[in-house]
Amino acid sequence: MVAVTLLSGLLPAATALGQAASKPVTASHVTVQAFADRAEFVPGEIVNFAVTLKPEDGWHVYWINPGPNGGLPTEVKWSGSAGWHVGRSRYPTPTVKYDPTLEGDSYYLPSNAVILTPVRGPKNAARGKTIELTAEVSFLACKKECIPGKAKLTLTLPVAGPGAKPSPANEDIFKRARRALPEPLDKAEHVKVTVAADAPTAAPGKAFNAIVTADIERGAHMQSHKPLDEDYIAAYVFVEPADGFEIGDVVYPPGVERNDKVLGKLSEYSGKVAFKVPVTVNDDAGTAPRRVHGILQYQICNDSGTCYPPQRIEWSLPIRMEGGPAPAAGDDEFVSILAPSASERVLGAPDPEQASASVAPDDQTGEASSGATLHGSATPSASNSSNLATWLSSAEAFFNRYGFTGVLAMAFIGGLVLNLMPCVLPVISLKVLSFVRQAGEDRGRILALGLTYCAGILVFFGFLAVLFATTGTGWGQLFQKPRVVIGLAAVVTAFALSLFGVFAVFTPKVIDHLGQKAAEREGLPSAFATGLLATFLGTACTAPFLSAAVGAATRYPPAQGAMIFMAVGVGMAFPFVLLSAQPAWLKFVPKPGPWMHTFEVLMGFLLLGTAVWLLNPLRDQIGDWGLLLTIIFLLFVSLAVWVKGRIQFGDPPTRKLAMNGVALAIVAAGWLLPFRAMDTIDDLRLDVSHRRKLINDGKLYAQLDPEKRGEVAWKPDWSRGIPWLEYDEEHVRRYVEAGYTVFVDFTASWCASCKTNLKTSIDVEATRALMRELNVVPIEADYSSEDPMIKSVLERFKRAGVPLYLVYSPGDTDNPQILPELLTPQIVTDALRRAGPSKRDRLATGALGGR
Repeated sequence: MVAVTLLSGLLPAATALGQAASKPVTASHVTVQAFADRAEFVPGEIVNFAVTLKPEDGWHVYWINPGPNGGLPTEVKWSGSAGWHVGRSRYPTPTVKYDPTLEGDSYYLPSNAVILTPVRGPKNAARGKTIELTAEVSFLACKKECIPGKAKLTLTLPVAGPGAKPSPANEDIFKRARRALPEPLDKAEHVKVTVAADAPTAAPGKAFNAIVTADIERGAHMQSHKPLDEDYIAAYVFVEPADGFEIGDVVYPPGVERNDKVLGKLSEYSGKVAFKVPVTVNDDAGTAPRRVHGILQYQICNDSGTCYPPQRIEWSLPIRMEGGPAPAAGDDEFVSILAPSASERVLGAPDPEQASASVAPDDQTGEASSGATLHGSATPSASNSSNLATWLSSAEAFFNRYGFTGVLAMAFIGGLVLNLMPCVLPVISLKVLSFVRQAGEDRGRILALGLTYCAGILVFFGFLAVLFATTGTGWGQLFQKPRVVIGLAAVVTAFALSLFGVFAVFTPKVIDHLGQKAAEREGLPSAFATGLLATFLGTACTAPFLSAAVGAATRYPPAQGAMIFMAVGVGMAFPFVLLSAQPAWLKFVPKPGPWMHTFEVLMGFLLLGTAVWLLNPLRDQIGDWGLLLTIIFLLFVSLAVWVKGRIQFGDPPTRKLAMNGVALAIVAAGWLLPFRAMDTIDDLRLDVSHRRKLINDGKLYAQLDPEKRGEVAWKPDWSRGIPWLEYDEEHVRRYVEAGYTVFVDFTASWCASCKTNLKTSIDVEATRALMRELNVVPIEADYSSEDPMIKSVLERFKRAGVPLYLVYSPGDTDNPQILPELLTPQIVTDALRRAGPSKRDRLATGALGGR
């Protein structure tokens, strides 16, 4: 048994400085040592302790549950003086091995195992003193024979001043320990894991079953509990002991055997699989609530033969005792080690001082200060970025003040700014190239080409206006349709290849009457097509004023809504009308020369980059396999335009017709092969939607307490960046009502503005640090694919598309801050500071339990 006693001492601080570790003790062929994750103790904060057990070669010790064949567990039990609060100890996932001594399978702790325990000390510990920590470790060491072992470890830490930042210690040990822990429920891949009890309450002397259910995704299977090959990972349910309960042997369903052409005979689970854990309640259990913890180990393979890495997923089931209160919301709450009675001393029982606090073992933060003390004034800074946000907000308010006329003005300005958005710039470069070619030509031709380009813009905006009026399709929603994205990527790829000289897009070679060298000139069809393409790409961006203006179209009759769309088009076309009507303003354009070929090639590469960006949303819409099929289609498109490029100006009409027919046939074959013979877009979308639902359901289940309906837990892992949760409107409401500050990012993989804001203002060190400091819950609303729920929220906030950024203050679900479409780090951090920190005294800790 592992016992850790924490006592305040008066030893000189010099004996503890820099140690943060006990002396190793060897007993019964096992070396045991204790460590702390910091060099000093800060009053009222969390210290994480680790106990390592390293058996000699050939020896082993048992997990907290030694398995169905007996043995003695390695346990954790706490006792000591008042003022200390101890969290639940965490053990690494056990290893299942055949135990020759016990003649059956047993659960071993891995070699050099580390057991983690979080401890919160008293707030009134005196600075300059030391604390003394005593760990009494007991275990059963086995080889051919078994020997009980005990070791007593002593560790001291100096007490630092309140609010001090202690130096980290023993980082390698704690990193190794956390890597060995089972993964949280929301990390389960290819399977949804749920846990429930088959009785609403438990009563002394009675029995119930805990049911662990694995819902395996379609087209996949899990190795059974008894796989037919020893190299496969067996499905196992490991259950920790629980005070007042007798845990029986897990009942596993029989595996379904099948013959695989490559792998031979297999024993598998598929669909929904239930593992039953029998639990008997002791007669003297009392009425205190309890919690059963465990781990599900599994390996998933898909039907095509790909096997994924095995996973060990941690689960927890809250149990309400008959006549007693509901279980505490969290499974890592701190208990006072000042000796409650045996029947009340349950892991997770709340203590009066810290009833609502929950700290995971790897949490190294102290208690949050109040918003006023920590952040000072909520007044936005006078930085340039804040001035930008204020100016944008004031401008929108100014235009909104003038009703429909103001909205039209806002739409016009949004169209102007749209020309500067990253989605449009690659195609605008084609128009720049056109101005270069037109240098020195007559004003009439320059005006005709410019107006034709603008006509392409206005025609496409007219199409958007009709589409919006008839179907309600908003700004950017065309990019939610995979067929549209694939077609547009094909067009952009073709434009790029034309700039490389593979073929010509609407640019016939005109031979003058003297038979001199042909000169390539932009024609009216090319100008029109370029205007269409620029506008199409522009719908993936949202410029300042634009989203609010187009979003306002939903409040007006269809005719006025169409006028708003057309006002955006007029704004986008306006600069080119001016430049075309005033050739004198084109003096900045250099004269034609050899440099133009290099410029064309560079623009071609820029357009290929645009094609890559266009393909990015397909990963979210039709998956990686669908993206590969799209690349195959683009290869056929490239071949087709090369065939078209073989057509010469002087070729007879029959040859031109035949070559164009071959090019069209290649494009048709390029579509039918990947998207008919190999798969279909509809099936790909269904498969991606199914996978996303499984993942999101798992996250929701892990964060929401089904018994208390609305209490949520937020246990983020910031080690890999911002720990985004997937959007659910009800999820947001519950977090805010529970007292959390919530940041919601409405984004899409096809939205260039969204990606720019993310990389420059949201997922940056300053913003991440502040989010973590304030305990902000970041939620991502991905609008890459059609989502009626997200669409309704955008409409509610009068936005036609993404991006939209909302910052909710704790407890206030009705009045979020709405950030501008263009962000800076200062805009984001100012908004978070105004919202303030999550109110820890109101937080509810999450639970996993049955419905």
